[in-house]
This record gives sequence, C-alpha cells and structure tokens, in this order.
Amino acid sequence: MDENKDLKNGNSNGSRPDYYQPNNNGPYYNPPKSEDNAQQNNTSYHYSYNNSAQQSNQNSQNNQSNTYQPRDNGYSYNPFPDTDNNSSDSKPPKKSNASKIIIIVLVICLIVAAVGIAAAAMGKTGSSDKKDENTTSQVQSDEDAAKLNSTEAVPTKDSGGNYTVAGVYEKCVDSCVGITVYSQKADVYNYFYSYGQNGNSSNEPTQSGEGSGVLMSEQNGKTYILTCAHVISDADSFTVTLNDGTELDAQMVGYDSQTDIGVLSVNKTGLQIAEFGDSSELVVGEQVVAIGCPGGLEFMNSQTSGYISALDRPISSKIGYDTNCIQIDAAINPGNSGGALFNMQGQVIGINSSKIAATEYEGMGFAVPSATAVATANSLIKVGYVEGRAKLGVTYNPITNFNNSNAVIQALEQKGFKDCQGAMVIDSVEEGSGLFGQDIKQYDMIVAVNGETMTSTDVMTSTLADSKPGDTIKLTIARIENNDIKTFELECELIESKG
Repeated sequence: MDENKDLKNGNSNGSRPDYYQPNNNGPYYNPPKSEDNAQQNNTSYHYSYNNSAQQSNQNSQNNQSNTYQPRDNGYSYNPFPDTDNNSSDSKPPKKSNASKIIIIVLVICLIVAAVGIAAAAMGKTGSSDKKDENTTSQVQSDEDAAKLNSTEAVPTKDSGGNYTVAGVYEKCVDSCVGITVYSQKADVYNYFYSYGQNGNSSNEPTQSGEGSGVLMSEQNGKTYILTCAHVISDADSFTVTLNDGTELDAQMVGYDSQTDIGVLSVNKTGLQIAEFGDSSELVVGEQVVAIGCPGGLEFMNSQTSGYISALDRPISSKIGYDTNCIQIDAAINPGNSGGALFNMQGQVIGINSSKIAATEYEGMGFAVPSATAVATANSLIKVGYVEGRAKLGVTYNPITNFNNSNAVIQALEQKGFKDCQGAMVIDSVEEGSGLFGQDIKQYDMIVAVNGETMTSTDVMTSTLADSKPGDTIKLTIARIENNDIKTFELECELIESKG
C-alpha cells in the first residue's frame, strides 16, 4: 500500500475507496490531516478515514458527519445522520472556544520552536560541513603539492665525543688522494729488430692504473704519500690528485712487497696531513670508515663504512710473506688499494690492501695495520728499505718447480720429512750470508727450519719475520748424491735485508 497516496479522493457517495484494503491484522494507517480537520478536531485517527472536504461542506449545510467504522469481519458503511441538531444525545457537549484557541496557540508555539531549533541545527551543521569541506580541500591541496622541508644539520659528533661517519669524512677527506700510474710505452717497432723505426722512438709513458693514497707527513720541503706497493711497484711515473682536483707530479720513494707498503713524494707542503692511530688498540666490532677511489679517479674519495671483523689475519703478499692484517666488512673495490682506513676519532688505523674477490664471498676486505704501515714507510723514507729485517742471503726455487718433485717429496717423507712441499732448492749464496763459505752446493734443499718441516715456504718467511739481523737459526739440508738422499744440519746467522 502506498503510504503517500492522497486519501481525499474517495467516492462522494461515502463508499470505501478501492485502495484502502484491510489485512488479517486489521488496517493500521494514519492518513495526513487537513489543516481544517486539525483545527476542528485536534486529534488523530486510527482505523478510520475522514474526507475532510466533504465533511466541511456538509457541516456548513446540515451539521452531519459520515464515518467508516471497522468491524471484526471487515469494513461496512454506517451513516449516522443527525436528525435533531438540538438533541443533546446525538452529539457531544460543546467545548469552549477559548480552550480551543489556547490549545491551538500552544501547538503553534511548539511547532515554531521545533522548526527554529531544527533550522538552527541544520544551519550550524551546514556551516560546519562547509568549513570542513574547505579545510579538507585546503589540506588535500597542500598534500598534493610536493614541497621541500628544511632539515637539521647532520651531526658530526655523537654524545661520546666520537665522530659520526659524516664527521670522519668531513675531517679526513682532504688528507686522501688519488694516484695515477704511468708505464713507459716501448716503441712497437723495437720488438722487431727496430725495423721501420726511422729513428723515431718517443717512448712516451701511458696510463697503466689508478689507486688511492693518504697524506702521511712533511719533511724537507716534501709531502709523503702512503699507499700500497702493488699500486706503484711496476710504474715509471706518477700523478697525485688532491681532493680539490689539483694534480701534482710525484716521485717514487720506495716500496716493500713483503708488507705491500709503498711511498711517493710531491714537492709541495702545507697540505692536510692525516692523523695516525695505534692499530694495536683495535677491537673486533669497532666501527671504521674507508675512503678511496673505487673504480679509479672517476669515483675519487668515495666513502664506505663497516666494522672490524677480525684482527691479525695472515694475508700472503705476492712474494710469499704473510702480513697480519685487519679484516673489515666495509666495501673494498679495485682502486681502493692504498687508501686510508679510519677509526671514529678520524685517525688512520690501516691501509686498505686487498679483498677476497669471489662469488662465494662478500664483505671480506683487508687492511695493513697502521703500526706496520707507518714503520715500513718511515724506514723507506729514511734509508730506502725496511731496517731491521732479517734474511738468509740465498736465492732459491720451490721444489714444486721441478719435474721430479713428487718422487723427491716421497723420498723425503721416508726420511721423516712429511709433506715437504715447501722445500727450498738453493740456487746461489750471496757474499755476506751466514751460509757463505759453508758446505752448501747448488741444488741442496732446505727441508726444515729449527726442526719444523717445510710444508710450505711460509715456515721460512714466518721464522724470518720473527727474527732480527744477527739472530742464528738451524737449517736442515738435504742433498741428492748417487740416487740417494742424505741430510745434515747447519747453523746460519741472519743478515739484514736492504730491499
């Protein structure tokens, strides 16, 4: 049933409208009251329909009313005409007009008050909604527009007084340099008996590599640059590039392949010299910063940071000597060699030297400790070699270089020297050596040092590294005579190595 349907369109003869249908529970419908009806009766109707237009017309003529009365069995039309208007039994007692007026005025006041309150609430809500809409629109507009916010300055020191990574870089970067190395380019014609040379052989040097370095010290109007031996050992000339881009010609001072430390010099002073710390005080887990030129000068003075992973890692140099190095997890790449490793006080505590470069490894870089690097560099600057280093004074070849090495190693094992793959086959003895003038011949083999079998050449290099010139060591010599191997022992006084 359509609750909004106009119920004033009933039949004029007083019959029940077709759309007013009862249900099993009885009808429950409240038709809207006309204004006239409300004023006359001031009441609500349930289960009834009042045709106010018809009633108004009939009341003006004969004061009679027609109503629908519900029955238990449905609806029926029962007219109740007033035959006697003056009969008190036919109509209710007449109410006072004053009472009606008072009631109407009160109802109107209540309606006006309710409308006013509703209008005020709607106005406030609308205003609030409009304000919220404007605010939301403004916020959305600000959020949609990208903007740059000011940032606080990056701290260069922490609460403990140590530098941050940014602070280390700021303090130390001007002490770090790039190194370009050049090798002499031989005229290609010279490799073919000088044919076609036409007397023109410029032999101009060409760039052969790049590396890193750190400004170490000033002496006698020169500044010395600490780097790695493998960066400069095979070059003929050098250029040092400062952090501000200034390029300076550099000269070779010296290098030591055993520790992989080298030194260059430039004829300029007043540069920012690095501060060096004591590597013997390092601890595993300490934070470090590496500055260098990974990939060459194109990426000059790049910074990486990490932690000390281990100390005293024995790393073999290219000539077979082990150097106890600092292991770090900071990224080290080709071109970083010779660059400085700093602690969080901005002190150089190592010279980045090498890394394990393989797909199975990551984050395993190594640095020569500052104690070793500084001692080696100072000696190279002072005398051109590393003072106080002991040596045998012989030239030799590893036994594994010979075709019959397996048979000889097996024969030595029968003599009690198991796994003697580090045996040194003597080629010559230099004058001044502790072995010079003793019963030593070419092809004699050193198979043990101080009673330790030469399972590798590291046995000898370690012994020499722990000794000083003038110390005496005991060598076990093996000699092949008449298809037989005999052994004997000699004592040898060590001499100083001068490069």
